[in-house]
Amino acid sequence: MILEYQTNSLATVQPLAQGLWRVTARTEDTLFSAEVILDIMAPALDIRNARIEVKRDALGLTPDLSGVSDKLIGVRVGPGMTKIVRGLIVGETGSARIAELMLEAMEMLVNALTVPELRKVTQSMGKDVVFPHDGPKVFLNDRVIGAEQAAMMASNPRLKDSCVVFRDPT
Repeated sequence: MILEYQTNSLATVQPLAQGLWRVTARTEDTLFSAEVILDIMAPALDIRNARIEVKRDALGLTPDLSGVSDKLIGVRVGPGMTKIVRGLIVGETGSARIAELMLEAMEMLVNALTVPELRKVTQSMGKDVVFPHDGPKVFLNDRVIGAEQAAMMASNPRLKDSCVVFRDPT
């Protein structure tokens, strides 16, 4: 017996207006397809509009999450978002897969806002960011900000262990 299985994921961040961002995260595989769309307003980075759409669920494992979208309005992208999102979406009869898709969308916004700021800091220190390849690749911290800056940022107690880049390797 041959089993065919494919999976694709995509997350995008688009500016809609000054300080307003639309983040879209999609996942699609042979058995499941879902999309999360968030409108997030700066500077507080709170969710102003949320939409969760399950397009295909061949196994029927995802419950109806239409009421959860309204509960996400006002949730802030920042510290505590993982616990809040998992509490609202996973719960007793929720979907861990949709919660992870929601968190991926939120993390994508953080990346979209952080990388340009890190480039500004690097350039203000007199070092131009030079990428060896053209294209949509985002390189890790050793190429974007340098090892010294990464170590300095990792020592900041607010950033320490906040993401994989600043996680203590021990």
